Amino acid sequence: MRQKINRQFTVIALFSVVITTIVMTAVFYAQLKKQVFSDLAVVADILTDGGSCERKIDNLRITLIDTDGKVLSDSTVDGQSLANHLGRPEIAEAVSSGTGMGIRKSDTLSESVFYYAKKLDNGQILRVGREAHSVVAVLLSALPMVLTTALLLAAICLMVSHYLTSAIVKPIDEMAGDMEHIDEGKSYPELIPFTRKIRLQHEEILSAANIRQEFTANVSHELKTPLAAISGYAELMEAGLVDEKEMKRFAGEIRKSAARLLTLINDILKLSQLDAGNAKDVLDVVNLAEIAKESVEMLSYGAAKNGIDIVYEGEDRADVHIGKELAQELAYNLIENAIRYNKPDGRVTVEVQKDGQQVIFSVEDTGIGIPPEHQERIFERFYRVDKSRSKELGGTGLGLAIVKHICNLTDADVSLTSKPGGGTKILVVWGRGSARMIKEL
Repeated sequence: MRQKINRQFTVIALFSVVITTIVMTAVFYAQLKKQVFSDLAVVADILTDGGSCERKIDNLRITLIDTDGKVLSDSTVDGQSLANHLGRPEIAEAVSSGTGMGIRKSDTLSESVFYYAKKLDNGQILRVGREAHSVVAVLLSALPMVLTTALLLAAICLMVSHYLTSAIVKPIDEMAGDMEHIDEGKSYPELIPFTRKIRLQHEEILSAANIRQEFTANVSHELKTPLAAISGYAELMEAGLVDEKEMKRFAGEIRKSAARLLTLINDILKLSQLDAGNAKDVLDVVNLAEIAKESVEMLSYGAAKNGIDIVYEGEDRADVHIGKELAQELAYNLIENAIRYNKPDGRVTVEVQKDGQQVIFSVEDTGIGIPPEHQERIFERFYRVDKSRSKELGGTGLGLAIVKHICNLTDADVSLTSKPGGGTKILVVWGRGSARMIKEL
């Protein structure tokens, strides 16, 4: 960018110098021409007032023409040999208006001549001429000074171009090197919205990188636990250190660790798919109420084994643009969480409502609840309020993170209300004014 700005400044500067030189030369020539005619007029006045009209003056051609156009005398050639001059432009102008001027090629001298003609009191015309080459010689004598001035201006313009380029680019360089203080007047005000956007994206990229790094570390840790358990039990069995009575228990522990490992891998794959945005390709309008009822029915057996009552309330039909697979994932994760962290003989209420253009999906339990200091982070990956209890209950710490991703993909707002020992209610709202709806609910 620096080179481009500098190049453009240089081109503009040189173009300006060239135009200025041409204009200066044209103005100088116009002034010189005006001065030549003025000098010729003075000479004509002197010759009229007391000088001889037939005298010779260096570098001047003096011609006296009769009223009928006949040349009476000429200081350069024999006047008798000259043709009638009544048709010459400067002579015709002098006959009609008293004076005449012109620049034209002389038929006699075969070169351009400045002419000034004056009508005398007796009707004759006195014409004074000066050859153009003498005027051009004056112009050429000034040309070195003009060119020197032009070159000096060009050099100054080049230096100014370099300076302006540095002055323009310097705040941008400083801004790029100190993105944290772009609002302190170092940058251009017009660029501040742009730089804020860049800084925000930069922060988002860093945040995403940190999340990925943390996610990778958490994944490694979470995978190691069931794998270590499986490996440990298998080594004991392979070494013959497990008797027949303990064999069944060990096999059960291996099966549980393997099941946890598969669940964890499935959740990681689901999150990766959501991160990549591939799920947007399968978004479609589905009946969320029907999917919620199916999820309740699917999980009711496991809930009953733990003495938890699960019921569905609300609409029979509520269409949402989410896609069947994502709707099942969302409903299953929320309901399973409500069951997992409930109390014995607890209750889970699943509800789908319609309110104008909004569709509201809620899952409420009577479980252990979430302390206020943990509620803002509960949708983060691998975040657990009670890590030991979560692992004991089979939780991967990814269920609510998947729910959050699905809500982001389908333009839904998700929130929760909870208090320790008093249960938790999670709301997902689709449609206009969903954030306001959540606040009111």
